[in-house]
Amino acid sequence: MTRGKKRSFILLFLALVALALMTYQYGGKPVTAFQPLTYPYDLLNNLKAGVNNYFRDLLYARGENRTLKKEVAALRYEKMRHGELSAENSRLRDLLALREREKNFVASATVVSKGYDRVLNLIIIDKGAKDGVLKGMAVVTAKGLAGKVYSVSNDFSKVLLLKDANFSAAVRLRNSRREGVISGSGDEHCILKYIPPEETVVLGEEVITSGLDGIFPPGLPVGVVDRIKKEGVEFFQRIDVLPFQSDSKLEEVAVLKRGTDAGR
Repeated sequence: MTRGKKRSFILLFLALVALALMTYQYGGKPVTAFQPLTYPYDLLNNLKAGVNNYFRDLLYARGENRTLKKEVAALRYEKMRHGELSAENSRLRDLLALREREKNFVASATVVSKGYDRVLNLIIIDKGAKDGVLKGMAVVTAKGLAGKVYSVSNDFSKVLLLKDANFSAAVRLRNSRREGVISGSGDEHCILKYIPPEETVVLGEEVITSGLDGIFPPGLPVGVVDRIKKEGVEFFQRIDVLPFQSDSKLEEVAVLKRGTDAGR
């Protein structure tokens, strides 16, 4: 066989092998004669489709995430509102119970703002003269004494709070029946005055109004004895009382008749 014929035979053999490879079944799909040429193009198309699908799924996930965040925020808001309404309903039920059992009840009121006086600790309530409120009336909650009416307008009233240094009320110790006067100190405690050193006072003993000042009806809860100091005093013990009703948590209150007006 000449060299030229030999070269032609080799080329024909390679062509047949190539043709056989192009028609070989791979993965159940025949490989066409043009597939080797289109493979890079198909690969790029598949890659592009994969990238598009990835970003489409990513955008969908972000949208779902934003929607879920909004739903969670709405649920938290509803939960907060439910808690606020539940707490308000509880306070109103307590005031209703107070109204039913307290014969000196005049009006229930909502605290609308803090007083603007820099010297006095005041709050403003939404009941006034047209509702029967008078200066000097006791202001209470279901927990206990909160203060007294300081001034009255037709629709609103100012209330002097229990913690104010200008506040005072005649009180007695519930167990020993020892009488004294309670005054504000400007902080969270009040001061029980005029209890001599020889008098036994117990920590945790309740303090109630005595009614002897003619302003506050007798028996109103005031607070509990929290601290006692006898050493170093001359005439009276230093007794700190922690009020039942915190000034910082006043929202709804009740106004009661003055002691001298009780029964009218």
